[in-house]
Amino acid sequence: MGKPEPPENTFPVSMIPWASFSSFNLNLQKGYDYLLPIFTMGKFYQEKDKTLLPLAIQVHHGVCDGFHLCRFVEELQALLTETFPSPQQ
Repeated sequence: MGKPEPPENTFPVSMIPWASFSSFNLNLQKGYDYLLPIFTMGKFYQEKDKTLLPLAIQVHHGVCDGFHLCRFVEELQALLTETFPSPQQ
């Protein structure tokens, strides 16, 4: 259901706003040829004084390793924490 000719340098981001999850996996037909990252977010929820948003990131190991994915997640968290500080900060 995407655009017939998506612009270059795009990647899929999907949202499942009705459900929170602790794990999410997509099984792509012929997925070994799919090199783009896939971001899936779920329903946000409150836990103590924090608002949490489930985020699953699926990457092809041929183009991304755990080290670089971890760096991305840490930088994303730092940016979010800076932009939306908790009330206690």
